Amino acid sequence: MASPARPSSLAWTEGPFRLVQTPKCKYQNDQTSVYTDDCVEVASEMAIVHNSIIRGLNTIYLQAPHVKSSDFRDFIGYCHCWYEVLQAHHHGEENNLFPWIEEAVGEKGIMDVNREQHRAFLSGVEAYKEYLLSLTGNEEVFSGERLCSIIDSFGQELQDHLEEEIVTLLELSKYGQCVKLRQLWEQEGQQTLSRMLRTGALPFFFLNHDVTYEDGLWKDWPPAPAAVKWAIRHIFSWWNAGYWKFASCDTSGVPQPLHVSMR
Repeated sequence: MASPARPSSLAWTEGPFRLVQTPKCKYQNDQTSVYTDDCVEVASEMAIVHNSIIRGLNTIYLQAPHVKSSDFRDFIGYCHCWYEVLQAHHHGEENNLFPWIEEAVGEKGIMDVNREQHRAFLSGVEAYKEYLLSLTGNEEVFSGERLCSIIDSFGQELQDHLEEEIVTLLELSKYGQCVKLRQLWEQEGQQTLSRMLRTGALPFFFLNHDVTYEDGLWKDWPPAPAAVKWAIRHIFSWWNAGYWKFASCDTSGVPQPLHVSMR
């Protein structure tokens, strides 16, 4: 089945933060690639996870200064879901994936560069969370300009990390099959998804996954039963329904223009 067509003009695909090209797309016709299939596949799926985070952040940054006061509560909720997705993702890496990789290769500390990158933007991300929490019951004083300034304080470091971590995973090819990277990735992914709220972070993640990206290469991702993915997009999104108009994609995973016009 062909992937649905994407709209021709989508501001959130252009910035402020770049989407990550997957190694699978880059190397699928490259017979000289030095990377193992498992590393290419896992690094590519990690890039897809990162792109959901990036799309979400772009939609927040681009729409924040233009949200109407009547939508403040929903937009703040949407913004908090982004934090929950990022927190769950990095918690899974720090506590599971990175230690598992180091144990598999017998070389402690090989993932420290990625841990240090996490620390580089941690204070900014926490300031983002604290600002949103400070608005609880006081949503009318929300300032999109202030939120964007907080994102400016950590956005470049986050962008760099989301790109460079893909390179780190590819470079694990030098350890061969002893890493069992596919098995570790799938195990960690299941645990991370289980930590996401079904009515918040989980639909946020899926509604910022573009099924048309890279000519539909990822339209069937993640490899979960179709009924489960349908339920997340169409049933779990009933709760907090006002949040999802700000998402980059509709309930079918097809890209949509920004809800808030940038005039």
